[in-house]
Amino acid sequence: MTMQKPEVGKILTEAYQYWMKTLPYQLLFSVIYFSVIMFAGAYAFRYYGLFEEVNRFSQLMYSDFPAFLKKYEALMQTDNAVAFTMAVLVIKAVIFPLNIGFLKIYRKLDLGEPVVVSDLFAGFRGYHFFLFGIYAVFWNVINSYLLLFPPLCLLWIGLALFVPALVFYKNINFFQAFRISAQVFRKNVFLILLVSLASVLISYCGILVFFFGIFVSFPFWNAAIYVLYKHLIADFGE
Repeated sequence: MTMQKPEVGKILTEAYQYWMKTLPYQLLFSVIYFSVIMFAGAYAFRYYGLFEEVNRFSQLMYSDFPAFLKKYEALMQTDNAVAFTMAVLVIKAVIFPLNIGFLKIYRKLDLGEPVVVSDLFAGFRGYHFFLFGIYAVFWNVINSYLLLFPPLCLLWIGLALFVPALVFYKNINFFQAFRISAQVFRKNVFLILLVSLASVLISYCGILVFFFGIFVSFPFWNAAIYVLYKHLIADFGE
């Protein structure tokens, strides 16, 4: 494991370069990701009867917005709403392996190998789909609770940041991967936190560009993770 600690600017610059080289794949990723989330989420919203419930007081949105919010908040406390929330977490977990494809794409760029569209779906092949799907459910459930406590949420993100990459590159189990990821985080807390925060801002800044810009900027996060992994761990199991 390397002890090299590059600057935040260097990490983000390298991530930007990987991102620029793979713009078509960034767009394809976002189209697939948001399509699955929106259509599957809308189906679940209707399946659990929430669409009909919202329709019953939707007119309040125009006449009495505070009252609308109050009724909506009450609705989201019901059993059906809780079931819907869990369904969304599962949906996000099912599509999560799409992120793994960038780990393969960026590594192939470094090795000078040609990149093909099927590389984007590397996380869905064989047992990888179940591994990363289960991990994503676990991660999403914990993160959904920690969102109420931003400092703890940031800590959790940092501790688990390299788990998928370690599992993919080194073919180790999640417990070993989490232990290594946590060790790297403890040694590079400020670097990882600053890069993570900057990456989140960059990923969502596309909303400011006529909103549709997010379809290109959203996957930037994956490039930042790859560059951090390359500099701080640099073990690709080859």
